[in-house]
Amino acid sequence: MHRSRSNIILITVDSLRVDHLGCHGYNKPTSPNLDQFARENAFFRNAFSDGPNTPHAFPAIMASQNSLMSSKLGLFDAPVTLAEVLKSAGYTTLGFNAANPYVSRSFHYDRGFDEFNDYLDFAVPTESSKQDNGNGRLENAIDVPELDLNRYLVSDEVVHSKACLEKKINSDCCDAIDSVSGGPFFLWVHYMDTHFPYLPQMPAQLELGVEPIAKQENFKLNTRVRENMSLSSEMLSGVIQLYDAAVRQLDSKIGELFSFLKKRNLFESAMIVFTADHGEEFKDHGDLQHKSKLYDELIHVPFLVKKPHQQNSEVHEELVSLMQLAPTILSSIGMENVFEKSGIFDSISATSNLRHSQVFSGASYCRDNATPVDRNLFNIDVLPKIYSCREDHWKLIMDLGNDQKMLFNLIADPFETQNLYQEQKSSAVRLEQELLEYISNIEKSCLKSKIAKVRKKMLYQPQQPHAIRLPS
Repeated sequence: MHRSRSNIILITVDSLRVDHLGCHGYNKPTSPNLDQFARENAFFRNAFSDGPNTPHAFPAIMASQNSLMSSKLGLFDAPVTLAEVLKSAGYTTLGFNAANPYVSRSFHYDRGFDEFNDYLDFAVPTESSKQDNGNGRLENAIDVPELDLNRYLVSDEVVHSKACLEKKINSDCCDAIDSVSGGPFFLWVHYMDTHFPYLPQMPAQLELGVEPIAKQENFKLNTRVRENMSLSSEMLSGVIQLYDAAVRQLDSKIGELFSFLKKRNLFESAMIVFTADHGEEFKDHGDLQHKSKLYDELIHVPFLVKKPHQQNSEVHEELVSLMQLAPTILSSIGMENVFEKSGIFDSISATSNLRHSQVFSGASYCRDNATPVDRNLFNIDVLPKIYSCREDHWKLIMDLGNDQKMLFNLIADPFETQNLYQEQKSSAVRLEQELLEYISNIEKSCLKSKIAKVRKKMLYQPQQPHAIRLPS
């Protein structure tokens, strides 16, 4: 007989830059609720995403699956998902995604969920989104010259729709929890407050203690971000201020969810995991938002874990990967780990020294350089890739699309500005060998998956009559 299972809450955030949180040393009051949560629970300082954008990060989160092991982005080829495992164990599974199409039904992220809402009806319809099978994003509404007054009205629509969704998603999560009649539940909620466009409500700006940015200036700044236009230092500061206010708004929303759980006496006994799919760039390496790069501003993510009835706080410096998230949840509630990766706490207890462990990340160029056809089909087989391998001291990035190799000394150069690939050949060659082995394993897994698909297709394909050749 199984012991009573704990409820599980997985909170993910889009585009949340780790160094804009107080618990990671930020000097602005962006995250009081998350800071307290980090102080009281397990705080992993060095967690890294599997990729720099949502399509490449989320297969690792929801299925402990490397996104590059599949020919398509999404959960099409994942053997099993976290939600499916928990549902089979008797959990009521609830999923709420604040209108990010890359983690919607279209990409099979509803797998294993009893209730799933991706809120894509809140997205503003545009011509590009209509041609992309309805998978347009809110950012598509801001895609015109900044003085176009007609499109400014469209921006009002974006602000309204995003604000409505921001209020609705927490309410829907709470209603769904209240509707669970018996047995444990698994709740996944994905917030989009910190994803472009940065449209924080006025209270969040005021809570930062800065002069709020007016709506028209907000639109101008978001337009320049959308077009990756040049920004003066003053403009960039304004963009970051809007982003910080969005972080503060997100933090308030998480505080509201925690308060609800406490009122229902569900907080202490629950397992709660908080993370982000990736970070955000503000011209650190020449760009904005999150392109196919593997610098730390994009792949270093927050990772906070509250185990059921957590008694003591923990601070961990070990390098950990979001590939370990799903295994960590299963092992922490006493369930068998069906994934290849081990849970984080299992890894820590298995060895006394993980300081020399490695984490890998990777991505294709489908978000940046692919043709429109490739972007629509999300067929990543033919697209160039970028990979990274990091340790405590060194990090190697191999950009196969640009035939570039970069080695960084993370102790002396934490912002990754000095490429030491030629100067530090021994470290470069060692990490390159590790990375090539990692890439080889990915390619082997892809090949096995393709062979299995072909065999399955041949096995179940109805026999076709032989064509009759007529004499010429």
